[in-house]
Amino acid sequence: MEVGKLYRVIEDADAAAEGYLRVVDESGEDYAFATSRFHLIELPPNIEKELLKGGLELAA
Repeated sequence: MEVGKLYRVIEDADAAAEGYLRVVDESGEDYAFATSRFHLIELPPNIEKELLKGGLELAA
């Protein structure tokens, strides 16, 4: 994980209830991290689509 990089978050109600996010790292695997380690952002759908198409992971 790199500071300032965008990573994709996978919705997981069980993890969220415990204060965690499921974040996809550079290897394509998802792991649980403390919510406090990230700043969630909302992107306009067209921008999110283009970033995901290019392989960028979302969630900073």
